[in-house]
Amino acid sequence: MKILVIGTGSIGTRHIKNLLFLGYKNIAVCDPDEKKLKIISGLGNFSLYKNLKIALKSEKPDVVFVCNPTHLHVPTASLVLDSGAHIFIEKPISHNLKGVDALIKKAKKKGKTAMVACNWRFHIGFVELKKILDGKKYGKPILARMFGGYYLPMARKNTNYKKVYAAGTKGGGVIIDSGAHAVDYMENFFGNIKYITALKRTKHILDIKSEEAAVLAFEHKSGVLTAVMADYVSKKSSGTMEVVTDKGLLTFNIASNEIVFEGENGAKKILYRGAKDTNHMFVSELKHFFKCIQKKSKPAQNLIMAKRVLKTLLVASSIKPKQI
Repeated sequence: MKILVIGTGSIGTRHIKNLLFLGYKNIAVCDPDEKKLKIISGLGNFSLYKNLKIALKSEKPDVVFVCNPTHLHVPTASLVLDSGAHIFIEKPISHNLKGVDALIKKAKKKGKTAMVACNWRFHIGFVELKKILDGKKYGKPILARMFGGYYLPMARKNTNYKKVYAAGTKGGGVIIDSGAHAVDYMENFFGNIKYITALKRTKHILDIKSEEAAVLAFEHKSGVLTAVMADYVSKKSSGTMEVVTDKGLLTFNIASNEIVFEGENGAKKILYRGAKDTNHMFVSELKHFFKCIQKKSKPAQNLIMAKRVLKTLLVASSIKPKQI
């Protein structure tokens, strides 16, 4: 199986390392930045390309990973499908809806597996929380709240944070960037979103073009209310989900990878505690993707689902608050 990875940023590099870990060796890499290609060459004996069309024509890959900037995802994925390859697209599918419907139709016509990244679905803690919620032993969900943040200037070593995609307007900002994860797993837990409202911070302390903090609130068709608070300004990275049920409170601390239930009497019970490792979810995600190719089965997030996630986030971005 020939694999082509497009884009050698942090996530592209992670996928390359994990592909090697899983035993995939026939890997080619494409990136217009020659310096990045030189760095990535230290990981293995790859065929390196600066031009995508040349890479596709020369390699004729079976599988392609699209890990370039968000605004390039759709045109890049379209070229890949034309070449006849299965495709894995990093989240979000795009920064707007232009070309997304055409991409969905093309993937269907070509009969190729097309998956958009949703790595948190494969985090063992999230998987365990999903089992707990579905089992209803600890109550029926009423509302949930997710808090997640990190400090953008320290997120990538030896990189000017103002020049990374997260700081820009073509797929950056916590609504599109972090929200792509949140909408996906919130819908996975509580069903499709019916209503949405949002607030975002536009008075920047980081001096970036995108929003550096946001609060999103959803009502799901199931009746569950959920809220997501995300930011780029937390000096200490954080990630916690709380689910209020009719029997008590479920708390999932991502950093400690622990789920705790607290009932009416205040007694706490540890329901799950796992290893503090996040890379496992990316490995599991890759295994799932290749299994979908082999079995011709539906991926965890296909293009149609990814479009719905993006549409939800675009609505959130466009909401104008009312002054009182």
